[in-house]
Amino acid sequence: MSKLSAVLCGVAVSVLSACGGAEPQEAGAEEVGSTEQAIIWACDGTRDFDRIWKQNGVEVGRESCYCDGTLVTYGTLRGSYTQNLIRYCN
Repeated sequence: MSKLSAVLCGVAVSVLSACGGAEPQEAGAEEVGSTEQAIIWACDGTRDFDRIWKQNGVEVGRESCYCDGTLVTYGTLRGSYTQNLIRYCN
């Protein structure tokens, strides 16, 4: 292998290894099944979801909403919350 070929091969390997493509972007709130400290979803029969309440990183309460509009609560509903979409209702 000539010196020029070796150099070109090394440059090609360097370029290819440095190009990993675009960095992954975080999904927007509308594209994911959970949001943190967003508008509290109403339990109106449009979606099944869980809302988890935490204080100091410890879960203190939970709300589960079902497609029939039933809202079941457990524990204390204060602190920060995360909403997890389970599914949209028909």
